[in-house]
Amino acid sequence: MDHIRDIVLNNIPVGLMIIGGDGKIIEANPASCDILGCPVEGFVGKQWGEIFLSQERNLEFTEVVLDAIQKETPKIERVTPYYDDSGKKKFLSVISSAQREGGKISAIVVLIEDLTELHDLHEREKNILAQNHRLAEERANSLNLFAQSVAHQIRNPIMSIAGFARLLERRADEAAREPLEAIREEASKLETMVRAVAEYSAIRADAAAPVNLWVIIEEAKNLIANHPAVQGQGIVWKTDCPDMNITVDRNLMAQAISELLLNSAEFGGPGTRVRLCAKESDGQVVISVSDNGPGFSDTGLKMALDPFYTTKTVGAGMGLTRAKRIVVEHNGTITVDRTEDGGGLVRIAVPVRPMRMRNFG
Repeated sequence: MDHIRDIVLNNIPVGLMIIGGDGKIIEANPASCDILGCPVEGFVGKQWGEIFLSQERNLEFTEVVLDAIQKETPKIERVTPYYDDSGKKKFLSVISSAQREGGKISAIVVLIEDLTELHDLHEREKNILAQNHRLAEERANSLNLFAQSVAHQIRNPIMSIAGFARLLERRADEAAREPLEAIREEASKLETMVRAVAEYSAIRADAAAPVNLWVIIEEAKNLIANHPAVQGQGIVWKTDCPDMNITVDRNLMAQAISELLLNSAEFGGPGTRVRLCAKESDGQVVISVSDNGPGFSDTGLKMALDPFYTTKTVGAGMGLTRAKRIVVEHNGTITVDRTEDGGGLVRIAVPVRPMRMRNFG
């Protein structure tokens, strides 16, 4: 049996150390010695306190053993930094368990696993994600500045074209009025698009404060109450959300939700049933707006959040795009989908509590 025991101890990749009731190290397998950077003879038979308590830089590691002694819990488990004799910093998973007999500690079993490579891998991934996030913000900032510049540069010429077309239309004969009317209408469409771009690039979530979710939802409904797609159309609203506070830019979040509600009303048509649900999950509030309308087409599922995508004959196609911008400004996410019955479904998720707002410049 001793032979089998030695084989097991010598070959398991996890470090194992057994400390007797008198504080002496009874057993230390090769893996524990490799991980902690000390030969077997440096551990076995020595007082563990003499070895570890004097190492101030390894206090977190030592506390796992101390807690097992002082706290009557089945086991203590933590990930702690550890510096070996060469000064190399490692990250160890340490599990300690105190065995008691008659109220006294007879032994402490310590399991040690080296997680340094896994920790370093996670750190590299975090750095890559942080860099990608920074680059994405820089690209978004550049695009935003470009959009502002374009909107500023072409707004005045478009307004001039539309204005002169209207002026000439009043003075022209019947033959010339039709092409002038076409020029005016097309200029008006461009003016609408420029205005939409200017409004989009001006979105800033810089007034975050706690506000009741119901207040935001009612304000969102009020924003679209007089819209032709809503007023007098018999839209049936159903709201199911908790009585809770979230920290957001109140006006902007009301605008974002109103865009979702309006999208359902417009595409569903008269008598559409629109349902708004909200719930808290993992520190986020998830708000879903669904309807019994025709839902998103396959193309719509891919492009509904893209600027200027629309299936309507009028409008700039910026409604859901604005909602997306507002949600992203709050460090949230937005997705489009279909309901089980084939209707439209838009879901947004934003943090419940205060957060650093995104800044696109």
